[in-house]
Amino acid sequence: MRVDAIRLKDFRNIKDVLVEPHPRFNVLWGDNGQGKTNFLEAIYLLSAVKSFRPQTNSSLVRFGADEAMLEARVDRGGYDRIVRLDITDRGKRVSLNGNAVRNLTDFFGTVNVVVFGPEDIQILKGSPSDRRRFIDRAIFNAHPGFAVETQSYEEVLKHRNALLKDRRVDATLLETYDEQLIGFGADVMRRRLDFLEDFRPVMRATFQSIFDDSFEADVQYFSKWADRTFTDSQPRATLERLIAQGLAGSVEEERGRGFTVVGPHRDDLTTTLNGHDVKTFASQGQHRAFVLAMKIAEIRYLEERFHFAPILLLDDVSSELDQERNRYLFDFLRRRTDGQVFITTTHRDYILLDEEVATFQVSAGEIAAP
Repeated sequence: MRVDAIRLKDFRNIKDVLVEPHPRFNVLWGDNGQGKTNFLEAIYLLSAVKSFRPQTNSSLVRFGADEAMLEARVDRGGYDRIVRLDITDRGKRVSLNGNAVRNLTDFFGTVNVVVFGPEDIQILKGSPSDRRRFIDRAIFNAHPGFAVETQSYEEVLKHRNALLKDRRVDATLLETYDEQLIGFGADVMRRRLDFLEDFRPVMRATFQSIFDDSFEADVQYFSKWADRTFTDSQPRATLERLIAQGLAGSVEEERGRGFTVVGPHRDDLTTTLNGHDVKTFASQGQHRAFVLAMKIAEIRYLEERFHFAPILLLDDVSSELDQERNRYLFDFLRRRTDGQVFITTTHRDYILLDEEVATFQVSAGEIAAP
């Protein structure tokens, strides 16, 4: 999979650019705040329709313009597809090969993208929501239908939370929301556990190759509300039963606090080295090696699933990695037989690539061709 051409108009600080990327490596360099990450964000939006960083529709449109346009010609398995996204402050319109996309479920999976940015380096030290975001993005890349499942769960969760804020809770309506929350929640948890079952062995082997084979890395799924750690997948009925028990046991707490305390929106990933918590015991080098292993394992998982390489977006991660881990990353990228990569940096010296590479200078929203 690759982007053969991409045009951006009135997107963020980019007025109007047309870029024809190299099929392998593309390095975008320049000072901070010039538009490098905006370019990566545009590619990601053409895949997921939403950004990998906080945004509103109006913030995506260049100041003074009414509408932003993103369009790319994408090669997927030898077939060209034209993907377009129009953005106004009222919403987004997606089209594929000139036809409006009415159902995003039919669109997701057209472009497969993995993003790795500075915020990912901190996911193990960050909040549980950061780690949930990591696993949910990875699952979405492999199973586009997961977006619909998470949206269904979040919609029920929103209505249930609004109901719990009322002083007099409608018991019948709450029971209806409970049933929906249990069903959609079990779907989300099962997807996460299925993914981790395949992901864990790849991540563990990758960590040992990056850092040291005397350290055993592991990642597990933890539900605090169920007081349970999961190491493998579970039947849907088991997950439904756990959520139902959790809801039944938290009635008073939820009514007192006014929001839902049980469900996958409260879950977390726990990470360990030789049985010790990474957040507490790992060195800085071990911590960054762990995150790098997680991202590389995600890429390998997708390659095995689709039998082709997803597009990689690396947003200034080389400045966050030490020299040894940075070298490993680029060795990994070069060993891949194919796969298009977009890399941003403030210093070209960080980028350890000499062949099959195009370099673009980014300045004030302008992207200069090589």
